[in-house]
Amino acid sequence: LTPGCINISPCWFQQGREVIGDPQVQKFTPELSANLKGDRGREITVSTQRLGLLASAALRVMHPELYFAGLHTMLRLGEWAEKQGDVELLDCLKNWASVFNVATVMCNQSTPPHRDPKCPPEALDIMMSVGEYGPVVMDLTNLGITLGYQSGTMV
Repeated sequence: LTPGCINISPCWFQQGREVIGDPQVQKFTPELSANLKGDRGREITVSTQRLGLLASAALRVMHPELYFAGLHTMLRLGEWAEKQGDVELLDCLKNWASVFNVATVMCNQSTPPHRDPKCPPEALDIMMSVGEYGPVVMDLTNLGITLGYQSGTMV
């Protein structure tokens, strides 16, 4: 497989288009990520449902408040999409099975350290490995921890 990374999200603000000034004037609104638009969008969303449910269940146990905040956000996004008349976005949200609003799919041998400067420290990312591959380790450099990261591992 070719190394790379894609982000899929039912509703997010496209990178490089941040609102500067009054958002009512600029009319900048969230939208489906490009890879979820069109005919393939439903196929991708449905194929990720099991992983989305698994990650959501883990978050429900690890951090119930964050789980319910994510659930509330997804419900509000659905209400917003319905109010806007955005049928494609609403359909995607109905099939999106995760309380996380973005899933990043990475396929590579080595991933640079993750940086998310706008993310508050109390927010969580959940990483899952799927597929078959040889022995792998995950270095959490900021914590000084190295973990075995075999297929099926969730961190």
